[in-house]
Amino acid sequence: MQLLAYIVFGITTLLFLGLALFTVAEPGRGSESSIGYGWGAIILSLGFALSSLILLLIVRSRGGFDWVGHKAATRTALLVLFWLAMSITTFFGAILKLESFKENTSPPFLQALAVSQPQLWVPMLWLMVSLLSLNPGWVSTLSLGWFKLPFWLGFSISTLFTAGLVVVYIHDSIQRTTGQVATRNDDEKRWHQQRLDQVAAHKADDSIFGLLGFTNQYQADDVRQAALAKIKSHPDWEAQLLDLLANPSSYQYVYSFLGSNPVAHPDAFIEPLNRSIGFLAEDIVADIKGRESSLQHWTFDSYTIEPLLRALDTQFGRQIELFYPNVLHVQQALKTPLPEVAQGVRFDVSPEVDDWVKAHKNKR
Repeated sequence: MQLLAYIVFGITTLLFLGLALFTVAEPGRGSESSIGYGWGAIILSLGFALSSLILLLIVRSRGGFDWVGHKAATRTALLVLFWLAMSITTFFGAILKLESFKENTSPPFLQALAVSQPQLWVPMLWLMVSLLSLNPGWVSTLSLGWFKLPFWLGFSISTLFTAGLVVVYIHDSIQRTTGQVATRNDDEKRWHQQRLDQVAAHKADDSIFGLLGFTNQYQADDVRQAALAKIKSHPDWEAQLLDLLANPSSYQYVYSFLGSNPVAHPDAFIEPLNRSIGFLAEDIVADIKGRESSLQHWTFDSYTIEPLLRALDTQFGRQIELFYPNVLHVQQALKTPLPEVAQGVRFDVSPEVDDWVKAHKNKR
């Protein structure tokens, strides 16, 4: 066991020397040099960490670190914490040399970490402690100061660096999250204003088609109300809806409107709405057969099927038996056999249609 301890110590020392020689010089700033340096620093620092852990276990098993504390649990906790902090400091001390932490815009702590080369002197303190602890007899012949001074110095500095890294990481994460939230809020405000501007730009002689997308329940209330006011300012707004509903290229936009907004004369919509559901079933089948490899679970999310089903329940509940057969055709269309490359795809809208069909089965 004594020989094994010295062999592992020798390997650990060689890895430390390799890391020291590799990182002591300023790394190149080119992309290839940076990649090579990064991988070299990672391999050597992780190799050193693993080897030093094995060395710790061997020396600890021989009672070499009994001087660290009176209780076994305390000794183990301090040694593991020192090893972990030393390994983290060594790893990041080597890696951070790649970054421009010497700039004034960088946190002072990281600037100090980048220029002080902790990957050199913190492991050296660890190796000194390990070497002195290899022979338990040395504890009785040497002053404990030779053991405790490098141990507590290395322990204090490495834990300080590690704690600093954690603080910097948390600080940067908070700043990054705050920035992302602020950016998202700014984007949402800009998009919200763009929607209001688009609605405001609608002219009296324009078709209401361009306003339908602003009337669903997912729009901001002021955007939705502005769009509804513009739509209903047209005396023939329901007639325009019926014309759009009868058009195979625009009926889905009417679903978006009907799912969130009542019409004044729902009976006038029954026949054209029912006919449009037939369009929907045909479009689904054609899309499944035409798209083949590009079919995804979200393929039919944009078909406004959910607003359609909500409109049937809220505005046409007394005529469900009239719509049921065509909704059943939509359900069957969603079950059209898929091409081999799309096997296993389950469309997100299918459960909604299935639930609607099941809920209204006895109302036919």
